Amino acid sequence: MRLTAICPLLAALLMPGSAIAHTFSTAYMEVSVFNGQPTVLWKVALHDLAKARLIPGEHDEQINWQQVMDSELALQRYVDQHLAFNSAEQPCRVTALASNEWQLQRLQRDLYLLLPLKVDCPQPDNWQLSYLALSEYDASHKLLLSWQVPGEKATAVLSATAPYYPAVSR
Repeated sequence: MRLTAICPLLAALLMPGSAIAHTFSTAYMEVSVFNGQPTVLWKVALHDLAKARLIPGEHDEQINWQQVMDSELALQRYVDQHLAFNSAEQPCRVTALASNEWQLQRLQRDLYLLLPLKVDCPQPDNWQLSYLALSEYDASHKLLLSWQVPGEKATAVLSATAPYYPAVSR
């Protein structure tokens, strides 16, 4: 009798089932220089933008290109509130380029929006990035930063607990 009760349990454990996979919240950013100003490309997963309710849908497969393009104003407001540059401790103006400049790219198994940002700084150097995006929706959100500025080429990981590059010394 015990064997008959254990067999269905063992069979259920050994059968392949649907796995629930956690999708990591990771964005990428490339910072370089053009005409003495920072140029920025922010690569952000569509599922992260949907989780933040910046575009409709929940999964990459449910989001179409028109929905992404229709989110232009919401994304611009979000960029204004969550991404900042300073130059010699003076604020720079950061704006997302128009949606006709956007692209999609598949990175690993997720679709990412490639969002180019225009940055206008009062000084041509001493830049600092402040990244506060998406951590209010996923505390584990990370930004993998490629900082390609003359005199300083680096990579860094920014998060809610370390949102600045170069790091703020206090």
